[in-house]
Amino acid sequence: MDTQPASNWQISFILPPDAVPFFERALDGGDTALLASEIETGADRGKWKLDAIFENRPDEALLDASLSLAATAAGIELPPYELTELAQRDWLRESLISFAPVSVGRYYIYGSHIKEPPPATKLSLKIDAATAFGSGEHFTTKGCLMAMEEIARFKRPRKILDMGCGSGILSLAAALTFKTDVVAADIDPESVRVTKENAKNNHLSRYISAYAGNGYKPLIVRSKAPYDLVFSNILARPLTLMAKDLASVLAPDGLAVLSGMLCRQEAWVLDAHRRVGLNLKKRYRLEGWSTLIVGR
Repeated sequence: MDTQPASNWQISFILPPDAVPFFERALDGGDTALLASEIETGADRGKWKLDAIFENRPDEALLDASLSLAATAAGIELPPYELTELAQRDWLRESLISFAPVSVGRYYIYGSHIKEPPPATKLSLKIDAATAFGSGEHFTTKGCLMAMEEIARFKRPRKILDMGCGSGILSLAAALTFKTDVVAADIDPESVRVTKENAKNNHLSRYISAYAGNGYKPLIVRSKAPYDLVFSNILARPLTLMAKDLASVLAPDGLAVLSGMLCRQEAWVLDAHRRVGLNLKKRYRLEGWSTLIVGR
């Protein structure tokens, strides 16, 4: 019997920005921590470095298959990578996601490793994404925060849904902005756990109800409809597949913020939503990524 303690393992990639979410989702797992950061100098300036640290050694055949699918979906060749063993440390408890503070409009997102107090003039959230997607760095999340700030100028939603909540960053920002109840849903139970933990750390638990389930199907999600505001920062294909379900839970005067798509995928996503009566109200484009506000 093997009595050796489990080791941590790491792989790293240099990727074009629009490939990062595909690889993040391929690597996502309950024992995996992800760190994505933009390269600001040198020959790879403008690209992103993605590190994945596994609590246990992954199945290399399954890993390679998942990464190959991610590369195909992103439209790139699979970059070379090497699985390396790390010194034994409790990475998941050491806040691996050490991103620089992110300022988007009036929102300020920072990690627990930032010791300076947040700006008093900002709506601040301490987010340690750890094993769930969403630290505020990615352009899709930034687009959603920009849309939220815009919507707050003319609408006071009472019931909000964050579909595909990841780390809970949008749920928490919505709770902080609108001071109302937010339903946070994700197919990944680990994302739900991280969302609850981030809500607790930001003293927003009283506003956040987080549930694991498949899309809009769970009874708890449907029972709290209709929603005045829905956020769905996932990927283009699931956005199109869930358009009808979104329309069924959206209030007559409700708005939905859709993100996770490339600009070239806008027409595809919009067509699916127009067919269920949801039309474009406003768009935000950041570095090849698109965020859409839609409604009736």
